[in-house]
Amino acid sequence: MSDGAIAAKARAMFGSRLSEEDYMKLLQKKSVGELAYTLKHDTYFSETLTGINEKAVHREALENLLKMDVFTRLKKLLLYTDDDQAGFIYAAVMNAEEQLILMCIRAFTEDDEESRVNMIQRMPIYIEKYLSFPIQKLSEVNDFHDLLDLLKGTRYEAIIRRYQNTDFKEVDYIGLEHALRVSYYDVILELISHISAGSAAEEMKKDTLTRVELDNISIIYRLKKYFSGRPEDIRKLMTPRYAVFSAREIDHLIDDCSADQVIEELQKKYARYISNIRFTSIEHYTQVIRFRMNHHFMEYYTEPSLVLLSYLMLSEMEIDNVINIIEGVRYHISPDRIKSLLVY
Repeated sequence: MSDGAIAAKARAMFGSRLSEEDYMKLLQKKSVGELAYTLKHDTYFSETLTGINEKAVHREALENLLKMDVFTRLKKLLLYTDDDQAGFIYAAVMNAEEQLILMCIRAFTEDDEESRVNMIQRMPIYIEKYLSFPIQKLSEVNDFHDLLDLLKGTRYEAIIRRYQNTDFKEVDYIGLEHALRVSYYDVILELISHISAGSAAEEMKKDTLTRVELDNISIIYRLKKYFSGRPEDIRKLMTPRYAVFSAREIDHLIDDCSADQVIEELQKKYARYISNIRFTSIEHYTQVIRFRMNHHFMEYYTEPSLVLLSYLMLSEMEIDNVINIIEGVRYHISPDRIKSLLVY
């Protein structure tokens, strides 16, 4: 395949994304069943939702299936990838692997078996060659010993070993999830450094570092706003990677700023993306920044790896939009309020 083939295919698929009209149609639905019916019959989520009983599907099951839609999209893109771009396919798979590992741990520590098994059963066969361990065997895991046996030799083994605990109530989920995220970003940055050069590589690095930085700022804001977080506790959850802010400026946010001042600093640094957006939540702000940055890459760049990476991120955000609608309808939140959470 030519280098331009995957970029062209990704752009074509992005052109088929949900429109504002589609979102407005979904916002008018009154139940999860109505949403499931519309998604199954009137959108390109139909392939992922084939076989579900939309009248009986539970919210959690529907959301888990929608999260798997990114792999339906990957299946189509795999036909156009070479070995370099396939690395970014693996990057998307890594994210799913992490979520499955966390779900597995919660399942054997909190007795939440059903959602994990459902998710594993729906994992498409065609991505198996990109996986670092046989995910079907997660259904046989009952404790950390089983999990470590399964993950032996993978990049996850050392991380899980640091956080294993025989007392399930003492498992540090927040620290574990953070450690997995740091590892994930390190792999992405390493991948970029090996397969690309020039301006496209710099933009991919910038895109990834921005994602890390926005995660950091979200953590700082939430811990200050809702938990009166101490600087030493906040620092434990920071990923030492920077995009627009310097390390010293992040330290300033942690040590000296209130939650509101954190937002003010974010508005200054990322004015290019959010100067015309009213602040409603830190999640919405960071999503807008990521969306506009990746949308720009999709429109104006031709380097296939950059276009692919941007498309995968935009796909995840679209799925987040749909999940926000499902949860809003389930909990009887007004359509206007749900709409304010969407980024498209």
